[in-house]
Amino acid sequence: MKTKEAVLLYLQENSGEPISGEKMALALNKSRTSIWKAIQSLKKEGYAIDSSTNKGYTLSENNDVLSEQQINQELIQQHHPIDWVIQTMESTTSTNDLAKLYANQNSTTPAIFISEEQTAGRGRLGRKFVSPSKTGLYISLCLFPTIALEDLSLITCATAVACVETLEELTGKSLNIKWVNDLFYQDKKVGGILTEVISDFESQQVQALIVGMGINLIENPQSFPKELHSIVGSIFSSRKEYEAHSFNRNQFIATFLEKWAFYYQNLSKRDFIKSYKEHSNVIGKSVKVIEGNLVYDAFAKDIDENGHLIIEKEDNTLHSLSYGEVSIRTK
Repeated sequence: MKTKEAVLLYLQENSGEPISGEKMALALNKSRTSIWKAIQSLKKEGYAIDSSTNKGYTLSENNDVLSEQQINQELIQQHHPIDWVIQTMESTTSTNDLAKLYANQNSTTPAIFISEEQTAGRGRLGRKFVSPSKTGLYISLCLFPTIALEDLSLITCATAVACVETLEELTGKSLNIKWVNDLFYQDKKVGGILTEVISDFESQQVQALIVGMGINLIENPQSFPKELHSIVGSIFSSRKEYEAHSFNRNQFIATFLEKWAFYYQNLSKRDFIKSYKEHSNVIGKSVKVIEGNLVYDAFAKDIDENGHLIIEKEDNTLHSLSYGEVSIRTK
């Protein structure tokens, strides 16, 4: 373990308590100079570390710097079943792009890519996904599963449920899911999920599964076009509210991965469908449906065990939607 990582871990284990440079040097078998350099490096990365001549160094309990080490530490404590390669960064074009590059390197180890910002984030159907810096969280998982193409919609459903349940657990707020991949809070979209695959055309086998997720955490209207202000929202109305909740993104990622891994490893049991239906904001409502080249009105009745939306058309016939888009009709 590098000196900086060892110092961070030691400070985290004693979070909120002052530790002298001498004590840390003895405990880690490092020189006081190397301890000082590690502290300065951590401060540059954004860690809030107070320095006192008499007391030493104190790591604030409210640090929110994306940390591969802290995420791994949380996962180890959970006895997490998947050994992830974890990469965090300040900015990238798209975390899904990074996941695709990784998938093409012939690795078989699952990986997760996490960024503070995306400069070319995208959603379904190639739409732009605005991903401003410091106010959101953008994540992509890359796995190499044995899964049928027809089960991919279940992955999207499981991801939505794991994300919503984690956000509700850590914030106390109630969220909804709009079929099939949008996350809503107070009737505004606060997140989306994009599931992509690299597959073999002849065998129809999935070679790599990429699950991307973007979440708007802190209100940042200036980053979005005016026409989206009434549609797009965030989990927290301000940075002050965000900090008041002591929301920690590393804890969110680790908790999300714990829930996601359970649903993923038990995909055939479909344990998440009940929660997916309970969080749905379309069931029982009139919707506009876009299915391929068809656009029509219908009534959303249910979601089946495959994550398909059951709709009743205007001629009273029932139809199962496995793809497409729906929007809630306003009277």
